Amino acid sequence: MREVFIENVSMTKFGRFDSSLRDLTTSAGEKCLERTRKKIDCLLIGSMNPEEFSSNSNISSLVADYLNVQGIPSMRIETASSSGAAIFSLGCNLIASGAYSNILLVAAEKMSGLETQKVTKILAKVIEEEERQSGASMPSLAAMVTMAYKLKYKINKELLNELLKTIAIKNHHNGSLNPLAHFQKEISEDDYNNSKVISNPLKMYDCSPISDGAAALILTSEKTDIRVSGTGQATDTVSLKNRVFLSHFAATKLAAKKAYASSSLSPKDINFAEVHDAFTSFEAINTEDLGFFDEGESCIHILKDETKINGKLPINPSGGLKSRGHPVGATGLAQIVDCVYQMRNEVSSNRQVEKNNIALCHSIGGMGNNIFVNILEKVPSSKGRALGSHDVIHEIIPKIPDSSELINEDEELEGRLASYTTLYVTPEGFDSPLTLGIIDTVKYKRVFARALFEGEFEIGRRITIFKENNVVYFRKTSYVDQIKFFARRNVKSILDLFE
Repeated sequence: MREVFIENVSMTKFGRFDSSLRDLTTSAGEKCLERTRKKIDCLLIGSMNPEEFSSNSNISSLVADYLNVQGIPSMRIETASSSGAAIFSLGCNLIASGAYSNILLVAAEKMSGLETQKVTKILAKVIEEEERQSGASMPSLAAMVTMAYKLKYKINKELLNELLKTIAIKNHHNGSLNPLAHFQKEISEDDYNNSKVISNPLKMYDCSPISDGAAALILTSEKTDIRVSGTGQATDTVSLKNRVFLSHFAATKLAAKKAYASSSLSPKDINFAEVHDAFTSFEAINTEDLGFFDEGESCIHILKDETKINGKLPINPSGGLKSRGHPVGATGLAQIVDCVYQMRNEVSSNRQVEKNNIALCHSIGGMGNNIFVNILEKVPSSKGRALGSHDVIHEIIPKIPDSSELINEDEELEGRLASYTTLYVTPEGFDSPLTLGIIDTVKYKRVFARALFEGEFEIGRRITIFKENNVVYFRKTSYVDQIKFFARRNVKSILDLFE
């Protein structure tokens, strides 16, 4: 297996533009090509959903045509919002295997021009069908993960708000220093505290924006100053309710394990990282899943400013998805380009991290179900280890089986609320507010349901669920429900004695 290196990189500014998808991909791709003498022998395109965002299909052929490199193999890869990282991973494997020597990667998304509810609905198509039909959106599922994390580590409301606010303010500060960022402005504590609630407990400043943008990169087998040291990928269930653990991303842990194994590095070796923060809470969770901090303790390190640009472990010095922007298909590759800029000292001095020899890039596709972790390293004087020359065991992540379809119409069941959120910015076709929950049941394991009535719920408390017109609902368990369930359990116990 051959070593894999990074030659040229480029990136457009992120934001909302009149530019077309063609403009974005051409701009990023041409900047890479104009600075190389290498003969490109393959083109890989990353884009999540150009068909609906910008009415473009057959995108791999179109970009080859735009860049005037038609004739070489060209293909598009889609893994939802990690598509940019996916083409990087595939490109590394193709170079390492000897199939190609110089590969151009271009990742892009054109998202603006559509109403927010329409964009939300398109993004929600990566969500499992049953959860989507209940009105789930990416912010609502992210909020449920956040609530589960809050409960597991007994984080009170005030401390959670402080944690999320600190991450948002930090990343907006970093973005204010990045000329390519979507948001180049700082926010204050008042800005954060007074911002609109999107899906409890996530506010507007906890959520990444709708952005346009593109990034490009050339991978090569010829030695440069930056080597791809490790790669890892893992998938998890599409449905959030099927996961054994709601508070963390098992696929991130597994992808990181593979990346560390292939690079012979550990979390302690990483100098800085670009971590997927489509929602601020994800930055806290992901830094734990990547092994930077112990589980439940990222809050301690983040509130001590250890993840700032001048901290012990800078996280998202680019501004992250939160501030740099999140044109979904482009984001994974943009993270890698940002790391290369840092490693080559090509950013302003006030955004330059002190130690920049080893960087980690982490990208999430969907709601934590198609994840990539890549490690970059400045080329040492001695020859490095060839990518892929390691044995990695692909583990199966356990899951809880689907069960909502097993519930009969008008059947009432008891359960306990595993997590919930009230969504205030709903997908197209759903009224606001919309309360959604994940419920553990004795009979059917776990279900995803919609609240019959809006109100405050407490995670861990008893809930009554039922199905009506093929939609599963939940409500607070009344005294009448408690008596009914108690009688049902005891009658069954008596009958069992006679069997």
